[in-house]
Amino acid sequence: MKNQNCRSIVNLDFQYAHRFMNYNGEASYLHGHSGLLTLEIEGEPNEHGYSHACKEAYKAAWAVADNFHHATLFQEGDPLLDLVLTGYEKTGMKGTTKRFGPPAKAIKHDLVRSYPESRVAVTKKPSTCENFCEMFYELLKDQLNIKKITFRSSSLNAATRNY
Repeated sequence: MKNQNCRSIVNLDFQYAHRFMNYNGEASYLHGHSGLLTLEIEGEPNEHGYSHACKEAYKAAWAVADNFHHATLFQEGDPLLDLVLTGYEKTGMKGTTKRFGPPAKAIKHDLVRSYPESRVAVTKKPSTCENFCEMFYELLKDQLNIKKITFRSSSLNAATRNY
C-alpha cells in the first residue's frame, strides 16, 4: 500500500498590539492580544512517519512571526504610525530591540512591511484573524507546504483558511 500524505502541525504564539483604523467601536483604540498561529504542513511521510520536521518548520515560521512578537501593528495610512515611529526615535527606543537578541529580518511584502528596530509592522489590510491567515500563508508558502492556517487572537476571535 502506498503511503498517503500526512500533516505536521506547528503552533506559534506571540503578543502584539493593534487597532482597527476608522472602526466605530472600542477596537479603534490601541489594544493587545496573545496570538496563536497554527500551521498544518502536508507531505508524504518520511522514514520516521512524519511529513515535516516541526522544529525546522517552527524556525521558518518564527523568522516571520518574530516581526509581530511584542510589536505594534498599524494599517497603511494610520495617522498613529508616524507618531509612534517619531516617538521611538525621540525617546531613544528605536534600535534598542537588539538588547533582547538579534533583531528579526525585516519584511518587505505587498501585504506587510516591518520595522524590527522599532517593533512595528504596517499591514495593507486590517489586522483581523482572517487577514493574518492570508498574510502568513503568503509569507511562508514558498518554504512550507501549508494546507491549513488557523489564527486565534482570543477565545472569541479566530479564523482558518484551507489551501
